[in-house]
Amino acid sequence: MLLSKEQKQAGSHVNGPMLVLAGPGSGKTTVITMRVKNLVEKEHIPAHSILVITYTRTAAFEMRERFFKMCPQGASVTFATFHSFFFKILRSYCPFEPSDLITDAARRETVKHAIERSLPGFNPNKEVIESVSKDIALFKNMFLDRESFSPASCGIAEFNKILSCYNNKLRESGNIDFDDILSLTYGLLKNDPRAMAEIRDSFNYILIDEFQDINLLQYETIRLLEGNEQNIFAVGDDDQAIYRFRGADPSLMKRFLDDHAKAQIVMLPENHRCPKCIVESSSKLISNNRNRFKKELFSRIADGSVTVKAFDSTSDEYRFVAQKCAAAIKAGADPSSIAVLYRNNYQPGPLISLFASQNIPYDGKGSHSDIYDSLPGRIVLSYITASRGDIPREAALNIINVPERGIPRSAFSRTRTNLLTPDTKGFSPAAGRALVELSKDLVMMSGLDPFSCIKYIRKKIGLDRYLKELAASRNNNLTDLLPILDVLEEDSRNHATYADWCEHIRLKRSAESSNSDSKRPGVRFLSFHSAKGLEFETVFIIDTSEGVVPSAHSFLRDNLEEERRMFYVALTRSKKDLFVLYAKEHCGRTAAPSRFIGELK
Repeated sequence: MLLSKEQKQAGSHVNGPMLVLAGPGSGKTTVITMRVKNLVEKEHIPAHSILVITYTRTAAFEMRERFFKMCPQGASVTFATFHSFFFKILRSYCPFEPSDLITDAARRETVKHAIERSLPGFNPNKEVIESVSKDIALFKNMFLDRESFSPASCGIAEFNKILSCYNNKLRESGNIDFDDILSLTYGLLKNDPRAMAEIRDSFNYILIDEFQDINLLQYETIRLLEGNEQNIFAVGDDDQAIYRFRGADPSLMKRFLDDHAKAQIVMLPENHRCPKCIVESSSKLISNNRNRFKKELFSRIADGSVTVKAFDSTSDEYRFVAQKCAAAIKAGADPSSIAVLYRNNYQPGPLISLFASQNIPYDGKGSHSDIYDSLPGRIVLSYITASRGDIPREAALNIINVPERGIPRSAFSRTRTNLLTPDTKGFSPAAGRALVELSKDLVMMSGLDPFSCIKYIRKKIGLDRYLKELAASRNNNLTDLLPILDVLEEDSRNHATYADWCEHIRLKRSAESSNSDSKRPGVRFLSFHSAKGLEFETVFIIDTSEGVVPSAHSFLRDNLEEERRMFYVALTRSKKDLFVLYAKEHCGRTAAPSRFIGELK
């Protein structure tokens, strides 16, 4: 590949700070490896004093392999993620071993233990455990004191109790979690001048890829390591910053310039991946964001297309995608060169089922959530099962207080129970009346088909209202719950009996399980987040309706700009043909096209 003048300028940079603004497909990996090669071969910088930080182990491995082929004498250059490099520092100065890092499974159990100890009588389900776990990780990465942190999973007082209990449990067991690596490293360097001086002397040149994804704790730790020379080479694109929910802060790219007065800025304006039509459309879209570096991007690739297409219903939309993919594969296209992208993991289920029924090869591993095992799914299925008679205790516990009825969980100690004919002995008068009312609702549902049952559960029993209140109590952390109910309702529409729907669910899960075991290449199903860093010949972006893209709760400007960046990332995954699709009717409701579609034109 012929290098542009901007790539050459960045790649030949030697001393002092530099910020490289690298748009999609602009060859940033080439620039990073070229600069390291230049430092080793032309400037005779010792390879062991160069540190390259990436965000994933895969990226670190691939960049290392690519560099070593170019520059065999640079074998001692360090390529690492933040966590692996910082853990190496910790092990050099503290008595930590890999076995001290808590596993994901053990971490979830520790969080569950902390919730139960901090909130006696509360039995957390997996959504609560996951939500609290995310808050703990976010708190540890955001570099805030407890008073400044606003948890999404529960109230501040409850969160502080859970956090203290969680950390105490880790200390008692001699463990640390993944996020402790960052804070412990910062504390070590901040409080041990000898350690900080030794690490600074060991690594005189630091290069950081995907700089837009850096969080404040990582940024401050790097500031400690860079020393007076400030030989820091930061490469990123604030327009592709889509991890605010993990604590990433794209505004740190602008702070970089404030903290490094002598920093040079180089922009890589040419997109070597996407055709001109996609670059122009996506640039128009992202220009609507205010908090960004202004860029003038271009492409020399002429062959490509952008198609925006409306359909009467999602069924029509999905049939179009299936037909186009099947035709392309029949004509010789590699299935894995095609991607279907979407905003939320609950979306692609119906389309994946259509692919499975038509034997279109697809790769959906880890790309979507099981809506039947989601919180709304478990509630709905437990209600309908209960309306048919005898149910397991766990299913009863899923519904007795959804919505809140004041029915004690402790009263359900048997393995199975029948809520159609409840025994109210031992209950308080209020709880007994609530149990009788619940049984009346279940009797009413017993004669309904699944679709009507879900309507009854949502409106008459009040599941919609319950989930809205639950989301509001957790700072909108559960805003995807109602859309999941919409998908469940639509999924049940054409099944006359609950048995029919259960068989549909079984076959659907079986087909997806068989596909997961398949080794054949297939059309990739990916969320916007999962697609970042990947590229495909053809990309379909589905369900670009307002309320889905952007999501319904993105009314604050920062949230809306993040949603626009996610859509921008999705648009720029295509190397040739891009399809942006939406339906005028979505899950039985009238839907408007996303505002982002208008911004493409």
